[in-house]
Amino acid sequence: MFSIILPVYNEKENIQIIIPLIFQNLNFVECEIIIVDDDSKDGTDKVSEELKNRFKNLKYLNRKNNGRSLGASVADGIKASKYENIILMDCDLSHSVEDLIKLVNLKQNNDYDLICCSRFKNNNTTILSLRYQLSKIYNHILKPFISSKVLDNLSGFFLLKKNLLDDLNFDNIFYGYGDYYFRLIYYLQKRKDLKIYEMSFTWVDRQYGKSKTKFLNIFLRYTYEAIKLRLKNLI
Repeated sequence: MFSIILPVYNEKENIQIIIPLIFQNLNFVECEIIIVDDDSKDGTDKVSEELKNRFKNLKYLNRKNNGRSLGASVADGIKASKYENIILMDCDLSHSVEDLIKLVNLKQNNDYDLICCSRFKNNNTTILSLRYQLSKIYNHILKPFISSKVLDNLSGFFLLKKNLLDDLNFDNIFYGYGDYYFRLIYYLQKRKDLKIYEMSFTWVDRQYGKSKTKFLNIFLRYTYEAIKLRLKNLI
């Protein structure tokens, strides 16, 4: 049983595609999808409500007036989930339904606590996207700061057992933008009994809508957060 969390902001085109695809292709397992809307202005709310009428296992949360934050959106989605296996993925189709199926099958056949989906595990040298290449370079910079065993600490595509979060302080992890993900990995890897696996997936750039990532601002923020995390745990 799986709870799939989709944080969104101005993604009305993409959710009309990905929601039906997920339910059609994951009909072999019990699952729910939770759309967590960071107060979109493009009609994402109306489209989500229409989709709810079609799919009974679809939840919609609007974080209106809560302060825009991807990390906080993820936390709200986790708190609203009802199943033990949490999956987090983007709704912009950069994380494909084919790889989602692969992820679910991997979990069903193995008792992993955390499965991190990696763009870099197979060292694909044919992807020329600037976003992909910059992310790859930055992961090499980031890994020593957070002592990570994971190749891709920024994909935001993963599965974990919900009970792993019972002893963690959400306020220390789920804030900001995509930096929540490397904080989550950092704290989870402190568990000596953690069964972790890194699954290769094929990343593609979005087709609809605009990316929210501003590279220079994001990398400066991530570096600040990585240094802060390192220093906090050295004291």
